Amino acid sequence: MMTYTIVLAAHSYLRWIMFALLVFTAARALMGWLGDKPYRPLDSKLTLFTLIATDLQLLFGLALYFILSPQTSAAFANFGAAMKSKPLRFWAVEHITIALVAVMLVHVGRIKARKVEDSRDRHKRIAIYFGLALVAVLVAIPWPFRQAIGRALFFGM
Repeated sequence: MMTYTIVLAAHSYLRWIMFALLVFTAARALMGWLGDKPYRPLDSKLTLFTLIATDLQLLFGLALYFILSPQTSAAFANFGAAMKSKPLRFWAVEHITIALVAVMLVHVGRIKARKVEDSRDRHKRIAIYFGLALVAVLVAIPWPFRQAIGRALFFGM
């Protein structure tokens, strides 16, 4: 159970790093797009750091999902019953599906941005894809106000 707690804490705290990177990178790309600013090496590094944080978040999440989480273990034990339980359905289906969509959006956005030379188009693609990923992350987070699935903003608090 100690491994579960450590990985869950890492997953919980890393979400804020990933979230901050997504917000900052998407906002910078939006300003670059609308302000017709040059695409700089910093922009490329930001997309890379956001991608790395997102992939690490996915790695911790998959470890929880397939190996460590008592919620997903309970859901897999009786999947039909789990679909009738809002908390189990959220952890077994909704959270991972939305998170995978966010990860794919970050990857696709970075790839599509690298394929164009025009700075404005690069910023535009990153703003759109990372912005959509940010929306997905906002939906996937178990915010404290979400009844039955809510968790603390910071692990252990």
